Amino acid sequence: MTTCRPRLALLPSHPAQFWIMHALVPSLEEFCQPIWVVRDKDILLQVADHLDVQYHVLSQAQSGLWRNGTTLLRDVMRARKLQRELDIDLWFTKYGAACMAAKLAGRQAVAFNDDDVDIVPLIAWTAYPFARTVLCPDTTRMGRFDKRTTRFTGNFELVYLHPARFAADASVLGDVGIDTEEPFALVRLSALTAHHDIGVKGVSESFLRELLALCDQRIRLFISSEKPLSAEFEEYRLPIAPHHIHQVMAQACFVVGDSQTMTVEAAMLGTPALRISSFVGRLSYIDEVERYQLAHGYQPGNETNALEQIASLIEDTNATRATYRTRLDQFIKDKGDPLPKIVDCLRQAVEDIER
Repeated sequence: MTTCRPRLALLPSHPAQFWIMHALVPSLEEFCQPIWVVRDKDILLQVADHLDVQYHVLSQAQSGLWRNGTTLLRDVMRARKLQRELDIDLWFTKYGAACMAAKLAGRQAVAFNDDDVDIVPLIAWTAYPFARTVLCPDTTRMGRFDKRTTRFTGNFELVYLHPARFAADASVLGDVGIDTEEPFALVRLSALTAHHDIGVKGVSESFLRELLALCDQRIRLFISSEKPLSAEFEEYRLPIAPHHIHQVMAQACFVVGDSQTMTVEAAMLGTPALRISSFVGRLSYIDEVERYQLAHGYQPGNETNALEQIASLIEDTNATRATYRTRLDQFIKDKGDPLPKIVDCLRQAVEDIER
C-alpha cells in the first residue's frame, strides 16, 4: 500500500523567489510532494514556462498600496480554495495570503524574508503572525518576530547561485551575439512600484548618460529594465531572454543598478555590484555583502563617487574579477551553503505534520 506524501505548496510572488524554490525542489522531493502555486509577477511565468514547471496561478501582482491590499484579501479566499482542491498540507511562501489561509484552515505555513521588518512592515504583519516560523538570514532585523524566526548564515541568493548549483556558460551569450571576449557590463533598472518603494529613488537618466560616456570605447554596456526606456537608450537594451540574466551577470565586468536583489545576485556570482538607491545602508543582508566588498552602495545624488568606482573597475577587468572572486570565496567559506538549513526547516515542518 502506497502512503501519500504531504503536499508542500511553493508560492513565489517574485522571480527571485521562484529561483530559490526551484533550487530546493530536488531536495524537497525526497520527503514531500512539491506543488507550484505562483503569482503572476514580472517575468515569473515566463521563467516557469521555460523550465517546464507546472503551476497554478493564484493572482496577478499589483502596484500601489491600495490595489495590493485588496488583492491580498481576495487571495486569502483563493488560497483557501486551492488548499482544499490541491489538498495542500504546508505552504512555503513570503506572501501573507497563503499564511492566513493556512491558519484559517488549521494547516501550516513556513514564511521567509530577507528584508528587515522595519522596511517591509506590511509583509511582516500579514505573514509572520500566521506562520509556524520565519526563515531569514542571521543579519535580518526581525523585531518583535525574532522568537518566531529560524535563521541561517548567508542569503537567499546563494541558494540558487552557489557554485555547487550554478556555472557560467559562455555559449548562452554567444547564441545571441554577445561576444564574451569583449568586455561588457550590465545596467539593471527596477520599476520601483512595490508598496515599499514609495519615495525611493534609483538610477537616473543623467547618470546613465554619464556612464555611457565613461564606458565609450572602453567597455560595451547593456541595459536590462523593468520600466520603459527612453528612445536614446533603446539601442543598449539587453538582447537575451530573461531566464538567462544570471549568465549575463556572471560574465559581466560589473553590474550597476537600483535593484536590491540583482545587486546581491551579481555579488554572489563574483561580479562587482554597484547600487544606486535610497535603500543603501538600510537593508542588513546587503550591508553584509558590502562589508565583504562584493558590492558597493551609493545614495542618489552621490553618483560621482559611483562613476569613480566604475572607472577604477574597468582599468584592468581581469584583475578586478579575480579580486572579487577571491572575496566571494571567502564569503562562501565563512557563511557556508544555506540550502541544507532551509531544507531541514521544511523537513521538520513536514515531519510534524505526519506525526
